[in-house]
Amino acid sequence: MSKSNYDVLKNEEVLLRHPKLFDSCIVRYVDFAEDENFGYLCLQLCEYTLEEHISNNDGSLRLEELVYDVLDSLRSLHCLEPQILHRDLKPQNVLIDVNGRARLADFGISRRLPKDQTTHHTRSAGTEGWMATETLKEGVDIGYKWSTDVQVAGMLIYFILSGGGHPFGGPFERVYNIHQGTHTLDRLQDVVAKDLIEGMIDREPEKRPKVEKCLRHPFFWTSAKKVEYLRKVGNEKEVAIRRNTNQELISSLEECAGGVSYNQWRDKFSSDLVQMVDDRKKPYAESILGLLRFIRNLLEHNPKEAAKVDLMSLFPHLFGCVYKFSKSQGWNSESPLREMFTAEATIGPTSDVLSPTNYEDQVNLAVQESQHSFTEPTTLATRSITGDKT
Repeated sequence: MSKSNYDVLKNEEVLLRHPKLFDSCIVRYVDFAEDENFGYLCLQLCEYTLEEHISNNDGSLRLEELVYDVLDSLRSLHCLEPQILHRDLKPQNVLIDVNGRARLADFGISRRLPKDQTTHHTRSAGTEGWMATETLKEGVDIGYKWSTDVQVAGMLIYFILSGGGHPFGGPFERVYNIHQGTHTLDRLQDVVAKDLIEGMIDREPEKRPKVEKCLRHPFFWTSAKKVEYLRKVGNEKEVAIRRNTNQELISSLEECAGGVSYNQWRDKFSSDLVQMVDDRKKPYAESILGLLRFIRNLLEHNPKEAAKVDLMSLFPHLFGCVYKFSKSQGWNSESPLREMFTAEATIGPTSDVLSPTNYEDQVNLAVQESQHSFTEPTTLATRSITGDKT
């Protein structure tokens, strides 16, 4: 990069040399050099950008893992002391490495917060259409917080899961819709994914979840944890009533089911298994409530038989339906369901990232903090050496 725009390059170098970023989903720093006219930042070689991967639509990578990587990389920045705010999240600034892992890149306009501060005040920075609501101002002092990154990360997640869509519409109306808080997630069918994204892109910054909470969202739960959740919902007193006649409750559940009928749920199980769990005197209702109570009793009283049944495959939409319903009833914020949302996220690809020590050995570089200082650039550039080409 030309030294006429040197502050952006120096800023990126300083941040990427932070030792705690070497074992994260951040594009790896390799080396830095300079001559009379230019500065050179050498980074880990990646295969292509997230935008290119989604456009190619080759299906070689699991979208859920890409989503996890994006959030995990953001967590690496936000959990540092002090925090680093990225401020320019977009599909071109997420790179895919040779192992298919998504890595956050382009830190030219990122900022490390001063110690004991939570906000960075500056002019508007970022890329049009990929900026948080509260930053869509000109010529005024804007406070950047972790929540500004989270909203744009929510846009990125929708981009990944929808095959290139944007929750705030096309390029011409996008900025206006972000400002107004007008969005649509119609290209997604997964109600759990929608729930995650809707929380992240909320127009009000204080309502957005921190990235650590995003990674604990049910979207990332394992099948085993989802089954355990269904078991606990089956223990709710409203569900435990065998001959449930609460039509309002049933109607609300069916509405959450989105047109998927569960009236013939017995047909999904073997007749021997149904007979083993069923009670002829008080048969389970032909409804979702009946199915939930059946699942609860199957897991509680017949664990060996339950282990042979893949409930998530038999009822692929059930968890999303029940999660949405339970949230509307307030059950998720009460014990015993509440505790399930405080545990650490249980999925995520096995990390093959080198530790700081191994990385130092491999490239024979020190990982100490750079001694270069930098100041806010006079002109905030949104183009990066890593954002345009890989």
